[in-house]
Amino acid sequence: MKINFLKCLIILSVIYSCKSASNEYYSFPKSTWDSKKIIQFDITTKDSLQQQTTNISIRHNTSYKYQNIIFLLHHSFKEKAMSIDTIELLLAQDDGRWIGTGKGNIREFSTTVLPNKTYQNGLHTFSLELAMRDNTSIELEKLQGISDISLQLSNK
Repeated sequence: MKINFLKCLIILSVIYSCKSASNEYYSFPKSTWDSKKIIQFDITTKDSLQQQTTNISIRHNTSYKYQNIIFLLHHSFKEKAMSIDTIELLLAQDDGRWIGTGKGNIREFSTTVLPNKTYQNGLHTFSLELAMRDNTSIELEKLQGISDISLQLSNK
């Protein structure tokens, strides 16, 4: 009986330790990103020597009317601005086929936006600010068709 319990305990610990980190998504009400809404992700790092990649996952519906999405990625640490990057992600190919995966009318696109960086130990804040423009160079007030977005750090 003790041996079976130990076997189960070992198997459960192996399964739990192999489980990949799940993404925390911000969900946009009515699948619309209001340009005044800045999305914030707080991530705590514990190993300042480990190189990490910054990954983004975006869920959008197939009625999204653009081929790309553009946003600013703000990084701060201990309330001090560390960097601002302009990120453009292509969500569709030139022929209009979606690059992301999915069934029905939802597609998910995931990619690395900042490769191989080290971060000091502690709480880091990453903020996403919409930077889309229409053909007339007027800032979009609302970007329809984006349902969820996630940002995570992964070990290299």
